Amino acid sequence: MDEFVTFKEFSDEEHFIEFSQFLEQNNIRFQTEISNGAIDPVSMRSVQKFFLVKIEKENFPSVQKLIDNIAQESIEDIDPEHYLFQFSDEELFEILSKADEWSELDYKLAQKILQDRGHTVDTEYLKYLKKERLATLAKPEPSQAKFIWAGYTFAILGGVLGVAMGWGIYFSQKRLPNGEVVYSYSESDRKHGKKIIVIGFIMMVLLILLKILPLSSE
Repeated sequence: MDEFVTFKEFSDEEHFIEFSQFLEQNNIRFQTEISNGAIDPVSMRSVQKFFLVKIEKENFPSVQKLIDNIAQESIEDIDPEHYLFQFSDEELFEILSKADEWSELDYKLAQKILQDRGHTVDTEYLKYLKKERLATLAKPEPSQAKFIWAGYTFAILGGVLGVAMGWGIYFSQKRLPNGEVVYSYSESDRKHGKKIIVIGFIMMVLLILLKILPLSSE
């Protein structure tokens, strides 16, 4: 059975629909999924809803090439008043270093503007920037020391919240622009998360037994 992996995430439904139609028009098999908003167990902040478009992983290079070609063609008829023409060189290089945050058209146009301004932007340099970006995004989140100790406290008290906090630290993942999935937190923090889960479950069982035993002795 073919494996469909997330190729793009959209926070805007209109762009999500446009991209889905683009795949249909080019006879590319895909699946869609809506990632409902939730609460991150560590930051306790609301997570924005995302619209996911999945394609077969083996088709990632060909689909990306198709998108790049269309974006390249669009540059020829670009509006001279396009906002990127007002960007500084530094801002344009930032677009190249964070390609996942911009549209393919913006990414290609930033390259062209920089080249027209006399900068060298070759394939090897772009590959280097993408590699560096992936390495940056793959880095674990900062140490969650305060949250970890709070998790231990709640776990010892036998609360479900402690288990939930440990679960969030141990299992939380993030997806990189190339489709790879990595754990959100460092191996050290994840070990603490696992311990919090175990302690929390043990304490919950003990509390349940302490409530049951007096009743059984009556």
